[in-house]
Amino acid sequence: MARFYKPMVVAVLLLFLTTEMTSPVQAKSDNEGGGYWIPEGKIEKATELMQEGMSLKELGIKQDQTEKRAGLQTLDDLIKEDQESNATYRADMEPPIKTADGWAPPEFDYDHILTTEECQVHPDSDSETGYIKNRYSFCWSHLAAYQVPIRCIGGFCFNAGIQFQFTQIGYGSNQSRNTRVYYTIEDIMVTHPSLNGAKLEVDMECESLLNERDCQNHPDYPEATERTIAQWKNSNYGNEAFTSEAPPATDANPDRLGYMEFWPKLTLTHAANNFEESIDGIKQTVRTDSAGYMFAFPDQYFRQGAVFSNATPIFNVPITQPDFSMLEEAGQHWKFAMENPEQTRPEMNGKYIPGEAGDSTLTRMYTRRHQEEYDRNRSKTRSTCNREFADEDRTGKDCDEYPFASTWEGSSTNGLDNFSVRLISSDSNQAAGRWLGAWYAYDRILDGDQFHVEVEAPEKIAEIRSEGQPQDGQQNRSSDNFSIQNIPPYATKLEWRIVDGPTDATFDVMRDISFGIDETIFTALQDGSKTDIETGNDDLYIARPENTNGESFTVEVYAIP
Repeated sequence: MARFYKPMVVAVLLLFLTTEMTSPVQAKSDNEGGGYWIPEGKIEKATELMQEGMSLKELGIKQDQTEKRAGLQTLDDLIKEDQESNATYRADMEPPIKTADGWAPPEFDYDHILTTEECQVHPDSDSETGYIKNRYSFCWSHLAAYQVPIRCIGGFCFNAGIQFQFTQIGYGSNQSRNTRVYYTIEDIMVTHPSLNGAKLEVDMECESLLNERDCQNHPDYPEATERTIAQWKNSNYGNEAFTSEAPPATDANPDRLGYMEFWPKLTLTHAANNFEESIDGIKQTVRTDSAGYMFAFPDQYFRQGAVFSNATPIFNVPITQPDFSMLEEAGQHWKFAMENPEQTRPEMNGKYIPGEAGDSTLTRMYTRRHQEEYDRNRSKTRSTCNREFADEDRTGKDCDEYPFASTWEGSSTNGLDNFSVRLISSDSNQAAGRWLGAWYAYDRILDGDQFHVEVEAPEKIAEIRSEGQPQDGQQNRSSDNFSIQNIPPYATKLEWRIVDGPTDATFDVMRDISFGIDETIFTALQDGSKTDIETGNDDLYIARPENTNGESFTVEVYAIP
């Protein structure tokens, strides 16, 4: 996001302040002043108005970001709200580790937002939902402004102003029901020196959503911090923390869930001008739990937690990275099943296999809580594999299933045959199973939680047939136009492959520009060439082919991690 715009205070403004004169150029201002959150597109104009002492109300920006709730909610409604969120995040883990006793998961490691800069550069950081990096790290950063009326003559008032960048970073936990919030006040500008003595209080408000004691101030942290603007310039950060008291376990709430919302309230007080104004930032939801089954083999237990639950996790499987080679067979199966369901076993017309990011979700089923359903999944998978692979040598191989048996979309619990089975090496199957189980614990995927699956592997995004020489009447063009679309978010490069033709061919890629000179995008490509991902990937064509002996060929374009 854009950082705070820092203008110089003009000499005319200083002259006005020292002589206490007013000018007809200055518009009539609101005597009450105000407090505002300045959106990115209006920062420059807002700064200009503040320099001139004019009210920011003409920009039509709102003071508060919060939406009020009506007391405690039901658990079903809160879970539904989590599931309806459009936000997602990719869960990244280290690869499983091969030991003498088999595959073991990596150690759990928080991937926190560590600096305000990391927050501020992310495009979601000043949005209405903020940036949820993962279940344990959230941030929001926005420009705040206050206007204080300090000179009024004949109904015309001059507003002095304060602007600063407010950034908050929230931290969840995989060890406790505590949530901590760190915040900073940066890039402070005042348009009148008297405002250095104004007091700014930052308080993290917190509201219980499910149980009365979902949200309690942590005794080791202050409840609010108040400093003068001059003091904030010297000490620009603060902390608050909240804890949740676990309710008794019930049939309706066996994991002892709690829900809270917190948000920043910033209050500026300028006693000399009898001014006080508060603005509220966005709300963020925290889910707490005491699910004792958060366990990673062999001895890692995570019995309590606090997570930012308004984002759907993506179980990310980066099989093209060398360290994750043990997951390649399993990952390729899962990816193929989601992308080509009707080509999987068992065969079924109209088959649909869920889980793909951006499309549908899987839902965790805690196996010991739903033992009968889990056993049915395993039994159906086993019988299907025995039938489908009856004539194949299964030495050193396991029957892998997708969706996983530990989900409600598994082979039996999905209600149809919307699943896939494939023989893969026992090593890959066991590594993947151990890794998935660890991820459930590390990311606190509770019974009933939804998630996506994304396998980072080369993905074909375009295919075009080219002639072996420029087309008739063309100097360069040897193919029709094609587009590169649906590039997965994990992709960093493009790979160009030649199939069905002379694999020693070389070629260029050009862009068709209407009413202009066509542009060369890539030169001297050959089978296996890798290029950067260019913007504007429409109306491309193959050009200037060589080493073809006049034979046509097909080019496939893959997005690669």
